[in-house]
Amino acid sequence: MVFQKAHIKSNFDRASSSYDSVASIQKKCAIELVNYLKKYAATFYPDSILDLGTGTGYIPKILSCYFPESQFTINDLSPNMLAQAKKKLENKKVEFILGDMEIQNFDFHDLVISNLALQWVNDHNKVIKKFYEHSRIFAFSSLLDGTFSEWSKIFIESSLPTPTHQYPSRQALEDYLLSLTPSKCFFNSQEFHLAFSNSSSFIKYLNNLGANYSNQQILVSDLKKIIKTYTDKINITYKVFFGILSK
Repeated sequence: MVFQKAHIKSNFDRASSSYDSVASIQKKCAIELVNYLKKYAATFYPDSILDLGTGTGYIPKILSCYFPESQFTINDLSPNMLAQAKKKLENKKVEFILGDMEIQNFDFHDLVISNLALQWVNDHNKVIKKFYEHSRIFAFSSLLDGTFSEWSKIFIESSLPTPTHQYPSRQALEDYLLSLTPSKCFFNSQEFHLAFSNSSSFIKYLNNLGANYSNQQILVSDLKKIIKTYTDKINITYKVFFGILSK
């Protein structure tokens, strides 16, 4: 599976004004990730912080409360998302870098952090290794296999190609992280749940979040079929991995 980054960028650009109204899981994961980091390295004070795939800036907004003297560099693929982040981070010491984290060159930072963005890269392991090697501490959250399984099941039942992505398992991810031989590490995973009144409301949620990209070509007629058939409440599960590594 190869992500078409131009399509991903376009989706997040369109969703930049609606993102904050629906991104409850992303906000919760940002808080969790920072809490894990503070417990993991209680006395750590980074001079420089790089946030990858910042979205509308949840991570730097939280971290700036703990590290007001740090120099922040925040990155995103979407210019409209970065514009929203700038509004949250006025009067902060921040450098904004527009671009694809997978190919963009970054300087070494004391802390590199990424919240629910690594699932949009083509080579998950390569990106992890890149930023682990360019930081003192690398902290991230990312989606795991089983995320949106309820949505996949609906398409399977309808004999349609599933629009969900293939995420790594926790075991595979942990095995790879340990192969990097960090001097210290922390791993955890959590499930988060959302309820939607019907399939149509979940599709609207994905559009407002900017997470409606799929490598599978889904016909409008097929989506209409799903909407017409699945009119009952839908429970949706996020499976999220949290990892922190030190060299």
